[in-house]
Amino acid sequence: MFIEPVFGKKFFGREEVLGTLQKRVTALRGGYRQNLALTGPMLAGKSSILRHFLKNIKDPGVIPLYIEMDRGDFRMFCMRFMATLLYGFLKSTGRTPPAPLRRLRKERRAPGREPVPGTGKGAGIGSGGAKDRSDFEALKKACRGTIPETVRCIDRVCRDLGRKKENAAYGRLLDLTATFKTETGKACIVILDEFHNLSNFHLKRPFQTFGKFIMVQKNTMYIVSSSQKTLLKEILSRKLSLLFGNFEVIEIDGFDSQTARSFISDKIENIDSSCEDIKNYLIQVTEGNPFYLEVLANRFSELVRRKDSRYGVKECLLDAFSQLLYESEGVLNQYFINRVNFFLERRARKKFISILVSLARGNSTIRAIQNDMGRVDKDLSRKLEKLQEMDLVYNSGGFYKISEKLFEYWLKYVYSLKTYSMIDDMDIKYLEFKHSMDEDYKSYCEFSAKSAVTVICDLFKSFRNEKIRVNMNFRKMPRFDAVESRALSKNVFQITGRIKNKQWICHVKQGDIADECDISNLWNIKTGDERSKIARKIFIPLKGVEQNSFLLAKEQNIWVWDAQQLNKILRLFQKFELVP
Repeated sequence: MFIEPVFGKKFFGREEVLGTLQKRVTALRGGYRQNLALTGPMLAGKSSILRHFLKNIKDPGVIPLYIEMDRGDFRMFCMRFMATLLYGFLKSTGRTPPAPLRRLRKERRAPGREPVPGTGKGAGIGSGGAKDRSDFEALKKACRGTIPETVRCIDRVCRDLGRKKENAAYGRLLDLTATFKTETGKACIVILDEFHNLSNFHLKRPFQTFGKFIMVQKNTMYIVSSSQKTLLKEILSRKLSLLFGNFEVIEIDGFDSQTARSFISDKIENIDSSCEDIKNYLIQVTEGNPFYLEVLANRFSELVRRKDSRYGVKECLLDAFSQLLYESEGVLNQYFINRVNFFLERRARKKFISILVSLARGNSTIRAIQNDMGRVDKDLSRKLEKLQEMDLVYNSGGFYKISEKLFEYWLKYVYSLKTYSMIDDMDIKYLEFKHSMDEDYKSYCEFSAKSAVTVICDLFKSFRNEKIRVNMNFRKMPRFDAVESRALSKNVFQITGRIKNKQWICHVKQGDIADECDISNLWNIKTGDERSKIARKIFIPLKGVEQNSFLLAKEQNIWVWDAQQLNKILRLFQKFELVP
C-alpha cells in the first residue's frame, strides 16, 4: 500500500512548522544557516509538509533539492540529486527545460500534485532506464554552457560511479552544492526524506562523511526527515555528535484538537450535531494523525450519505471501523499488518508480538506483562528495549505503552481477536469486534460527558506513587489522601491533592489562552488550607499558553502540562484523552 504525500490545495494546517521552515530560508539568504530535522511517526505528514514547503519556495536565489531516500540504490540517489540540482537551476533562471523534461512534466502533472523531475517514486530522472539517462544527458547539455564547473563536477561523480568508486562519488556529490554556490551565487536547500536510509548504501562511514561536509558548507541548508524517531535521534546524537547542536529538531505529531476538528468538518458535512461525539472519538483514537483521520472520516461520511434515515450515525461509525480496520482488504488493516511484517522479521515475530498484544490489553508494567503471558521472561526488558528502538513502544518511568493509539486499538480489537479467539468462526469474530467497538464508543461518550476538571480529578485519584516521564523529566506522582476541586472564576478551577500535612495545587485554565496573570495567581498562593505546606504547583492550560507565560512558570518552578502532555498522562493511566 503506497500513500502519496499531499500539497497545494489539498494541504491542511501545519502553519507553525511551515513558518519555522520559511524563517530558516530567510535566514539562509541573510547568511545564517540552520539545519533542520523533522521526525515523527509514519503517515504523520512529514513528506506532505516538505513537499508543500518546497512548492512554495519562490526565491530564485534558493535552489531546493528534494530527494526521497526510500531505496537502497546509491546510483539512483546520486542521479536524482544531480538531476534535481540542474533542473532547479534551469527553473530559477526562467530557461525552458529540455524537450524530454517538458513532456515528462506534462504527462505527470496532476491536480494538487506537481512532481519534481527526479524525485518521484519509481519514475522520473535517475530511475535507471535508457530514457532516464537520455533525459539526464539533456539536462547536462542544457546547463554546461552556463555552469560549466558544476557540470564538470557532475561528470566526475558519474565517472566514479561508472568505476564503482562509490565512496569517492559520495564525497564529490556532497561537495557539489558548494561548487554550485561559488559558480552561481545561489544557495541550496537539500531535503533528504527518510534520511536514516543513508545507511543502506553500504558506504564507508556515510553519516560521518556527511557530517564533515556540512560542517564547512555554510551556504547549504540541510533538512532531514525520518519516520524512525529513535534511530534519527541516535544518528544526530552519536554519528553526527559534533553537529547535533546544528540541527533544530522538529517533532511532527498529529493535528492539535482544533485543527483536527476543522479537518474532519471538511470531510463530514451536513450531518447533525450528534456527530460531535463521533468527531471527538475519531480525534482521540487517531491522535490527530491526518491520514487516519482522512480515511476514517471519508468512509464514515460516505456511509452516512448512503444509508437511510433509520440507520443511525453510530452504526455508520461502527461500519466504517469494521470495513477499514477489521476486514482483510481494509486499508488500515493492511497497513498495520504490513507494519508488523516490516518491523518484525518472521523468526522474531513470535517472541515480540505477544508482548505487543499484552501491552495493547492494558498491561503496562513488566510484572503485568509477565502475569498476562503466564510466564517469567528473563529477556523481557531487552525485548521491550528492542521494541522501543523500532518506535513501536515507548517508555515512561515504569510504564510501557504502544506508541500509536490506533495501532494499539488494532492489536487489541482485531489482531488479538483473529489470532487468539477460542472459537474459530469468522462471523462470531466479526460480531465480537463490533460489540467491542460499540462498548468502547459508549465508554468514550460517558467519559466525554464529564467536565475536564472532573477528568483531571479522577486522574489525580489514580496516582499510586508511580514515576513517569513528564516533559523529558521523571516525576513521581504521589498517592493522595484526598482530591477536591473548586471554581476560582468562570474559566479557572483549582484542584487540591492532600498528602498528610502537604498539598499539591493545580490550576486548570479552560476557555481561552493562559497569560502571565494566570501564572502569577498560582505563584502568589504561598500556603495551603490550614497553613499546610504546598509541595508542588501545576498549571494546565487546556487552550494553550503564551510563550512568556510559559517561561515565567518555568522560572517559578511551576509544572506546565499542556493538553498534549495531559493526554499522554491520561493514556498512561488507561483513560481516554480530552479533546479540548
